[in-house]
Amino acid sequence: MQLLNKDFVFSNQRKDWLRRHGLFWLTWALFFTFTYGFIPAGHLIRMGNPWPKAYALGFLMSSIDSVLFMPAHMLFTYAIIYWIMPRYLFRGLYGWSIITLIVVTITTAATSAALAEFIVDPLRLCIGAPLSRNNLISGLLAGMRGGITIGGFAAAIKLVKVWYQKQEAYQQIEREKLNAELQLLKSQVHPHFLFNTLNNLYALTLRKSDRSPAVVLKLSELLSYMLYDCNAPEVPVEKEITFMRNYIGLEQLRYGDRLDMSVTISGDYQNKLIAPLLLVPFLENAFKHGTSEQLEQAWMHLDLSVQGTTLKFKLINSRETTEHDATYVGGIGLLNVKKRLHLLYPDRHDLRITAEDETFMVTLTLELYPVRTPFQPAIRLAEAV
Repeated sequence: MQLLNKDFVFSNQRKDWLRRHGLFWLTWALFFTFTYGFIPAGHLIRMGNPWPKAYALGFLMSSIDSVLFMPAHMLFTYAIIYWIMPRYLFRGLYGWSIITLIVVTITTAATSAALAEFIVDPLRLCIGAPLSRNNLISGLLAGMRGGITIGGFAAAIKLVKVWYQKQEAYQQIEREKLNAELQLLKSQVHPHFLFNTLNNLYALTLRKSDRSPAVVLKLSELLSYMLYDCNAPEVPVEKEITFMRNYIGLEQLRYGDRLDMSVTISGDYQNKLIAPLLLVPFLENAFKHGTSEQLEQAWMHLDLSVQGTTLKFKLINSRETTEHDATYVGGIGLLNVKKRLHLLYPDRHDLRITAEDETFMVTLTLELYPVRTPFQPAIRLAEAV
């Protein structure tokens, strides 16, 4: 079966082409021999020949016939797969396809009848075998039947190959489209995050705060994660959690006592993978549209747990009731993360956003990927298609 792998079947190299077609015609010769060998054998038995001799002579004559009629069969087969199908059928010229198919069928039948008249039957007479036909009409019909049979097999194989190649091309386009969309969404996270963080740093420098150096240090750690670790399609969950802790620490430096922050992280999140920067947009939204817009005491509660391969993320924050109505569902960060979840985790996540009068709550349930072993294939973007 090693011979019939994908590279061999779809290879354009001449040696592979010759091997494929040689295998095809060898298979056809064997099929022809065992299908039509019983006819002359039965005739010889009725003439009084012993059955071992009759069957041996019948299958011998049938195998010779398969080779002698092969030029006519090749004419019909290659006319279909290399002329009619690419030139007319695949271009939607169905009328011309039918006309040329009729012409080729008649030509094949005539060629088979001529081969039977001048080569096959004289050879059969020499060895005492019955003739291949009774008259011209039967010879034409026999040639047409044989050509249509082998041509139909070849056309079916050609159509399957063309369909498979089109499916491969379509899936490749979908993968490239998906990858481009994911890269765009992830690239939008970076400037959006940097914009918010630099605004925070700018506010601290205006006040000449002693916390500015700590903010710069935190920012450098966050940038290191985004520039290097986030290039992978998945990162360990513990790295994403560390990133969120650093981000929360940076925001706490900014807001100080004005923010009451509670963080609870539990469960076995080791050896689990998650798409990078998937959770931090929820924090960004909470700080930007919740904490920063409140004039009085703000509060936020984060609860993250991992049980098995299921991650549960819950974030509740206070907000000003006068700024947004009950239908508000967050800024651009949440829109991006919704699209990423849809592309990366189809049927593997449940995201719910609840906006109430004084609170904003996000709950996410996500089926994580386990860390791959060296013997496991990488998770491909195609899984999201």
